[in-house]
Order: sequence, then structure tokens, then C-alpha cells
Amino acid sequence: MPGLIRQALRFRVTSLSSAGLVTLGPVVTRGKVVELRPPVAADAVEWSRLVRPERDRLEPRWADSDLDWVTRTSADAWRDRHGELRRLAKGGTALPFLITVDGSIAGELLLDRVDRERGSAEVEVWISEAREGTSITASALRLLLHHAFGEYELRRLTAAIPAGDRSAAALFSRAGFRREGLLRGYRRTADYELWSLLATDRPDESISDLPIVSAMDVPSSGRGFERSSALQRRLHELVPGGAHTYARGSDQYPEGMAPVLVRGDGSRVWDADGNCFIEYGMGLRSVTLGHGYRPVLDAVQRALADGVNFSRPTQLEVAAAEDFLSLVPGADMVKFAKNGSDATTAAIRLARAATGRDMVAVCDQPFFSADDWFIGAVEMNAGVPEATRGQTVRFQFNDLDSLRLRFAESGGQIACVVMEAATALAEPEPGFLEGVRALCDAHGALLVFDEMITGFRWSASGAQSVYGVRPDLSCWGKAMGNGFPISALAGRRDLMELGGLRTDSPRVFLLSTTHGPETVSLAAFRAVVQAYTEGDPIGVMERRGTELAEGVNAAARELGVADYVAAIGRPSCLVFTTRDEDGRPSQPYRTLFLQEMLRRGVLGQSFVISAAHTVADVEHTVQAVREALVVYRRALEDGGVDRFLVGRPVAPALRSLASPRRL
Repeated sequence: MPGLIRQALRFRVTSLSSAGLVTLGPVVTRGKVVELRPPVAADAVEWSRLVRPERDRLEPRWADSDLDWVTRTSADAWRDRHGELRRLAKGGTALPFLITVDGSIAGELLLDRVDRERGSAEVEVWISEAREGTSITASALRLLLHHAFGEYELRRLTAAIPAGDRSAAALFSRAGFRREGLLRGYRRTADYELWSLLATDRPDESISDLPIVSAMDVPSSGRGFERSSALQRRLHELVPGGAHTYARGSDQYPEGMAPVLVRGDGSRVWDADGNCFIEYGMGLRSVTLGHGYRPVLDAVQRALADGVNFSRPTQLEVAAAEDFLSLVPGADMVKFAKNGSDATTAAIRLARAATGRDMVAVCDQPFFSADDWFIGAVEMNAGVPEATRGQTVRFQFNDLDSLRLRFAESGGQIACVVMEAATALAEPEPGFLEGVRALCDAHGALLVFDEMITGFRWSASGAQSVYGVRPDLSCWGKAMGNGFPISALAGRRDLMELGGLRTDSPRVFLLSTTHGPETVSLAAFRAVVQAYTEGDPIGVMERRGTELAEGVNAAARELGVADYVAAIGRPSCLVFTTRDEDGRPSQPYRTLFLQEMLRRGVLGQSFVISAAHTVADVEHTVQAVREALVVYRRALEDGGVDRFLVGRPVAPALRSLASPRRL
């Protein structure tokens, strides 16, 4: 069964909603759908059938009785037990569940002796070992933990297990429980160990990595793209290019398969036709915590209630600035804006003012700004004055000689060097960044690091903290707000003050925007900082990315196409290669791969992962890749994509002409 995913757990209330009875899940574990649901009288026959076979003479935990085996495992005994459990649930002192696997009963899980005042309860679990293993039971237990600590708002759970029962001890240990000691006389038959778990001690991996599913969440595009295509045609009538960002344009996707989205949740998105996709590169890499991440939304809602934009600075601006500077030790001051281009262009203006020079040396990396100083240096540069184009020169990453040559050719006119310290595909070679720093110092130029992608993906403190090289200025954005619009320019105090009121030099119009300090995005940023401080989103992205790359590359090897398709790059920022039969990067083959992935419920121009992606997300994606590569291999054997690709190939986003995807 495909890995069906939801990151946010939702509960389905049963008809006895007054009793607080809910159904938890379902989740997918080892290809099986696991669910916790309330018991009903009609379960009696199935329950008796489960525990009665001679080969599986395992007594349920509740069957502590002097009655003989047949009597206490009969359907009548179950009906009595069911009635007792429902009474306890109505009284609020217990929460009973049946563990079901693919719809069949596999065991019982009980939250017993619930004390709301103390915030405590006991956990009892029984599962037929002949039916299911430890991983199934662990998933069921983790579902209960979600509910007990989240919805029930308990603070401490305990569990008593037979002394020496290693499998049970491993199960509770895996869920975060700790052994507290031995209970003698707890039950008549044996000594028991007491295990406990506090809400504050829950390991992240034990509670936040459940692939929650429902029948409506099967990733696929089986509904077609009729509604999306109609909306896309309307967008082209209303918006130049049919999108507000060129990278989001329909020409970046297979023709007739450019979904127009309506909502997102966790790692999932849904389009206007009702198709569900696992999304990668979420928000052009700006969403690292997942769509609709609740702590960010809660912070935003609180800010909204107090007003969004004012005529004077707010206390929130102070707190946000302090949060930012606490993360980035290489920065003395910060100024917030709304997008990355604001920040990088302000850095250029500041560098030119500080040095009295006009030229800018940019690393040969994809994108730095939508403003003239950078766009003049790309192919899509119509409307940029020739004089402006000549003020920006390029050098190569990991090639100090190329930068040294630019300094020599400029005649001392380079104001600053702008670069990413690393990219998904290129780590700095030993001594390279240090060499760039030294060249800037020797020639009196400023060093500007673009941390748009590396910030909050390499480290919350940016690539400068990872590689130990301090820039004069740094520019931030994307993941700062988990999708909310916020960017920042940070740097040395003596430079930043040129845009302030503590300077005798001519003042720099640094950043002055109506919406730069609006409260919603600042509140979102502070919630992101808290998430990175209290948790480990980058660690999750690194682990999931590693699993994804290993799975994709293993599938490519199995199908004999590893030389053509591969997941490569930093695990938290993966991209995929698509090569033709001659081993050359190919837009037609890229389009074919995108087409086949979309058909299988995976949306993304890369494999850039988020902390919301689960193990099941990765499993589904790898399976989609495996199926897509079967088609890819046939195209390679055929010598081209013509028989397999619908429509024209995608085209580079920043090209000089609308052709080859002109409407």
C-alpha cells in the first residue's frame, strides 16, 4: 500500500461524542493501516475469534479472572467488558481503544485511571503477537500519546509491565517511557515494572513522525487537471507569465499538468481539481516546518488580534531583532523587509556608499535579486540600461583565481563580492571562503553572504556559522517566516549605522518600507526561531533527505538508469538530475520525469525536503520514482521522449524569449 500521509493528527469523534470517544489515525506502518477506534458490542465475535485459537492462547490484559479460558474469552465476556469500558469512558476515567490493522482487530489499548486534576493516567496495551509485531504496537501507542498529551492535556503517563518482559520494555522505551522501579503485589501473578513518561520528556521522533492518513489523502493526480488548466488560462489573461514568480510559471511544468493549488497541510498540497500531492521545494524553499504549522499560525493569530501595521515601531520589532541577532553572532544590527531582493539591493547600495565604488562581483550562482544590478547580468535583461549591466561582473565558485582576476580587471572599482557560501550542489573547498574573505580585505571590498537558502536550512545561524567565515553583510529571507513574507539585512554596526542616525557621513537610504515591520510576519519569524531553538528541524530534514536520496538512487540502480537520474546535493536541499541517452542534462527528459511524478502524486521541481515530510512521504516518493523510471528507461531505449511526453518540454525560467513555450 502506498505511504499515505498527514503530519497533523486529526481525530474523528464517534456518535458518543459526549463520552469523548474518538477514533485515532489511521497511520500506515510497514504497509498496514493501523487505527485506534472505540470498542462496540458488535466486535464481540471477532474479539473472541482473535483470542481463542489454541496456537495463540494469549489472554487480554483485562481477563484477570477465576473463570476458565473459554468463558472469559467468549463473545459474552467481551460484551460485558465492552459495557464496562463504555461506562468508564462516559465517566471520564478511562479511554478505551481497539487496535485495528487493515480493518481487523489486533488488540486493545486502554488509557485507564485518568485523573484530569493531576494530569495523569495509566496505559495498558495488549496485542496478539501471532497477528502483528512490535512496530504495529509502537504506532498504536504513539497515536495514543498524541491524544493523551495533546487533546486530553495530560502531563504524565505510567505503564506497568511484567518484570523481565524485554519486548514490552523495548516498546515503551521506544515511545520515550522511563523505568522507575519494581511494583510488588501489583497483580497476583507476577512482579511488575513501573514505566513513566512526562509530556515534557517526549522524544520528537516518537510523537511527530506519524504518517497520519485518510482515504481522501492518497497522493495522486487521478482527477486530471481540467479545473487547474482553466484557471491557468485565466491567469495568463490577468497576470503576465501566468504567475507572480517566474519559477512558479506553467512553463516550468509539463503542458496541461500545471496544478493550481488551493490549500496545503504539512507536506501536502491540493489543487483545484482535488488532486493531492506530496510537495517538495515548498514555497520555493521558504517552508521548512510544513504548511499550516500550528505554532506559527497561533503566533500569527495572536498578532492579528492586536493590529497589523502602525505609525510607530512596535515592541515586537525589538523582540524580533533580538531573536535574530541572538542567532547570528556575526551580525551587530538587523533591518527587516519583505523579500530577498529588498535585502540584497540594500546591501549593494550600502556597500557602494561605504566604499565609494560602483562595481559588484557576483558568484556564478543562480539568483540574487530581481533588481537591475543583478538582472542586468542574466539572459532575461531587457529594460536594464547597458551602463548598469556593465557594473556587475561574475566569478566562479571554488575558483579564487577567477575572483582575483575580476579584482585586477576592475581597477579597484569593486564595491562588494556577493555570493552564497554554499549551494545544494557545491560545498566550499578548504580555504576557498577564507580566500574570498582575504581578497575582499586586501582590495577594500565588502563581503556579502546571501543566506536566503542556507539560513534555516544549513543552520539557523546560517552558512557563516557552519563554515566559520564572517561576512560584512548578510541577506536573509525564505524560511525565516515559514512562508510568511519576511527578509532581513544584517551586518557590522559601522556599516549598518550609515543608514541610521549615528553617522556624520551622507546617509544611505537603506530600507524603508511600509510593510517591513508589520506584526504578522515578525510574529511568524519569532515562532520559527522558537521551533528551531526547542526542536531540531534541520536534523529532521537531513535525516529525511538522506533516506530520500538513498531510496531514489537505489531505485535508479535497480532499473539501470543511475547514470541518468539521481538525487544529489545536501540532504536538506536535494535536487535531481535528468540526463538524455548521451548523458547530457536534458529539459525533455526532465519534463518526462516531472510528468510521471505528477501522475503519481509528487509535485516538485526538486527534492528539497522539509521537516514536515515523514518516513511515509519518503516511501511514497521512492515508489513513485521507481515507477516513473520504468517509463524513463523506455524513453532512453527508444532514443527520445517523443512517444512518452505529452506536450512541449519545460524551458529555463530566466530566458530572453517566451519561445519555446510561447502561448
